[in-house]
Amino acid sequence: METWFIIVLISLCISAVLKTIFNIILSLSLSTSGHQKKLPPGPPTVPDIGNLLWLRTVFSEFPSTLRSLRAKYGPIFTLWVGSRPAIFIGTPTLAYRALVQNGAVFADRPEALAAGKIISNHQRNISSAGYGPTWRLLRRNLAAEILHPSLARSYSATRQ
Repeated sequence: METWFIIVLISLCISAVLKTIFNIILSLSLSTSGHQKKLPPGPPTVPDIGNLLWLRTVFSEFPSTLRSLRAKYGPIFTLWVGSRPAIFIGTPTLAYRALVQNGAVFADRPEALAAGKIISNHQRNISSAGYGPTWRLLRRNLAAEILHPSLARSYSATRQ
């Protein structure tokens, strides 16, 4: 095998191990100091991988898995998808309270990762901008200029 390939492979392995150790130390220090965000309960996770639940279930069995998690952890629980939390709400009344009554609190998007910031121009496009004046301006321009019915008719030849 080529020497450069072995060096790159060893470097990647060392960096992955160091990142995992750093994440474990950081999560332990945050949990003891109390600065960790309060999230609903959920199954145990592995740093940077998330819940192993995703790896062992088939997509068709996923609703029954969610029902069993709801029975075990309550109507609101957290599953980790990689390094991001996904919070599941299991009752219509709680969903109404979270999304309608407290909609402005939960309307914002998470901060993009470094690669995502490059792709989304620092979250300045309509699909990734945070909820606020920038997003409202982008939405207004999209609805008034691009998706206006008279302009949509002018695009019909291209769509066909």
